[in-house]
Amino acid sequence: MSGSIKVLGLYYNKINESNTFTSGDIVEGHVVLEVTKEIVVDHFFVKLKGDAKVRWPDPSSDSNRTYRDHERYFKLKQYFIQESLKKGEQERSTTRVSGETYGPVIKKGRHVFPFRFRLPQKNIPASFEGVHGSVKYVLMVKLKRHRKPTSSTCRELTVLPRNDRTHEFLMLPQYVIREKKMRLFSSGKISLAVTTDKTGYMQGETIKNVVDIDNSSSHDVKPMYSLQQQQTFMAGKETKIKSKNIVHETKDCVPSGGKHNFIVNLKLPRYLPVTIENCRILKVQYYLKVSLDVSFATDPEIMLPVVILPADQQCPPCQGPSGGFQPYPPPQPNLVPYPGGQPPPYAELYPNAMLPGFYPTPSAPVYDPNQSTKF
Repeated sequence: MSGSIKVLGLYYNKINESNTFTSGDIVEGHVVLEVTKEIVVDHFFVKLKGDAKVRWPDPSSDSNRTYRDHERYFKLKQYFIQESLKKGEQERSTTRVSGETYGPVIKKGRHVFPFRFRLPQKNIPASFEGVHGSVKYVLMVKLKRHRKPTSSTCRELTVLPRNDRTHEFLMLPQYVIREKKMRLFSSGKISLAVTTDKTGYMQGETIKNVVDIDNSSSHDVKPMYSLQQQQTFMAGKETKIKSKNIVHETKDCVPSGGKHNFIVNLKLPRYLPVTIENCRILKVQYYLKVSLDVSFATDPEIMLPVVILPADQQCPPCQGPSGGFQPYPPPQPNLVPYPGGQPPPYAELYPNAMLPGFYPTPSAPVYDPNQSTKF
C-alpha cells in the first residue's frame, strides 16, 4: 500500500481442516484498514463472486482469433461505505444493522470491518484451474476515493461439491469384457475383462479392480493400466479437449496361450481435482483405461468412467436457516471470549488494537440475499 493507506487486509475464517467451502456454507471474516491520516471515502465494499471462464486461441486463424466464454454462478456484495445515491434512487444490496451507517470520513488509525456471506444452496461447480479455463471463487475488497487510485486486495476460496457417496450410481461396481480376433501377422483371439468395486472414489482413495486376460493368440501381450483425466472446454460451437495420465502402471507380459488374473490397485492423489459435470462451458472427467500391448496389432482396450469425489471434510453444523443469516454481533476485539477459546485473527495481527488510534466499526452491514447488484 502507498500514500495514506498503510494496510488493507482481507481475512476469512476457516471452517474445516482442509480450508474448503461447499454450497450453503457461510463465509465470514473481516477487513483491516489502517490509514496514516484522516481520509474521505467514496465507497468501500467487499464482494464474493463465482465464475467459470474458458479461453484458447484458434491455431488455424491468421487474425489471432480467440475462442472464449464465461458463466457466472453468483455475485454477492456488502458495502461498508457507499456513495450517496441520486434523489429518488433506492439503496441496492445493502442492509444496515440497527439503523447504523458508516460515514465517508475514516479517522487515522486501524479499523476492522466484519463481513458475512452465505454461498448459494445450489450445486455449484468445484474450484478448478485447467489448461484453457478455470472455475474460481474470489473474495475482493475495494476502496475508492475521489481522484485517487482504487485500493483493492483479493483472496481465492476453494469450493468443493458436497460428498454424495450415497448416490446409488456411485456405489455400483462395473464390469466390461472385450474379445479381439487377431488377423494379418497373428492368429487366435484375446479376451480382456475388467471389474471395479464401484464407480465413485474420494480423493486419495484407491481404485480396486480385477483384470482377467485369456491370451489365445500367437503373441505375448503386456497389460497397461492408467487413470486418465479429460478436460473439455466449450465456447459456442467450438470444443477443446485435453487429456493426461494421472496414474500409469504396467504388468508383466502374459505369454501366448496363457491366462492370468491381476488385482490392480491405483492410488489416487490426495489433491486430485474432483469431477465437474455441472458447468456449461467446462468439464473434468476421468476414465480408467486398461489395454493390452500387442505387437503388429491394434491394442484391445477398455475404458470405464470414474467419478472423483471430494475427501471427507470435518465441517461444523449447518449455520443458520437455509438461505438466510444469523444476526452478526457488534465486534468487540480483545474484550470478550472468542468462540472456541481462540482469539480472532485480527487480534493476533494487531495485539495493541485497543490503544489510542484504533477505531472499531460499530457493526457490520449484512448482505441481503434477496437483492443483487451488478459490479
